[in-house]
Amino acid sequence: MKLQPLNPNLERTDVLQVKRRYGIWFGAFLGLGLSIFAWGVDSYVLSLHHGLLPWLKFIIGAVICTVTGGIAGWLAARVNKSLVAVLVWLAAGSVFAWLTVNLPLVLLPEALAVLEPQTDGLLHYIYFENFGGRVLVAYTWLGIFIAMAGLLQIPMSDSAVFSTSFFGKLGPIFVSLILMGIAGTMVDNGLINEPLRGSSIALDNTLRFILDNRGRDVDPAEARRMHTGAFRAIEEVVTPGYKLIVSGYDSEFVEVNVLVKFEADWVECQVVFNQPISCKVIETAVESQ
Repeated sequence: MKLQPLNPNLERTDVLQVKRRYGIWFGAFLGLGLSIFAWGVDSYVLSLHHGLLPWLKFIIGAVICTVTGGIAGWLAARVNKSLVAVLVWLAAGSVFAWLTVNLPLVLLPEALAVLEPQTDGLLHYIYFENFGGRVLVAYTWLGIFIAMAGLLQIPMSDSAVFSTSFFGKLGPIFVSLILMGIAGTMVDNGLINEPLRGSSIALDNTLRFILDNRGRDVDPAEARRMHTGAFRAIEEVVTPGYKLIVSGYDSEFVEVNVLVKFEADWVECQVVFNQPISCKVIETAVESQ
């Protein structure tokens, strides 16, 4: 004998359609929330430190995650079973986990080559064997929070659909944003973004110090602390309005190369443990345009 639902109204055709539309919004905001914390914060920080097209990573990630989340939310609402919804969301989580490594290291340089043609041939991004393990780690981290969101989607959506209050309808979305905020922050700080971002910030601090103190007598100890020696041989090429982008790295992101676009030259700097070591001119910007 088929069991009747506790609330027959939840099985009405019009209600099911509303729940599926709500599932799209739930999933889209979940994906957007993840992208904000996984790449949006990183993009914002880079924009404060002369990053080259700093918001590009976030835009790509937001589009992919929002669309993927919307599809997953609709499918989960369509099956209308919490345990199956968890499986749907874990499948979507594999896309999110893949992006955590492949967005900054594969998709971003390809997009940069189109939008900033001067970088073509100057970015040397390698996909090392151990990066697959980083995807697995990301999937483990994300999977915990995505599974929680998937498990909660159906019961929370049921109450939200019939809620007459603003907060009642948006409550499930706020819950998903909180979960993705935690997951996205873990991904941002624990995998790819932080070591690459740290190298760019360290180099930017050195360049700001050089420009702010040009023509002044600087204490040698302070100059060493700010690693100005990295630019000693090419200090004349340092100009305001520069832009920074990571151009290469080792498999553990200990040594990171950062490309600097000055007014007349492209310069590549070696940064080890967030300390600029040496820089050299690799191409004249005017000639490469």
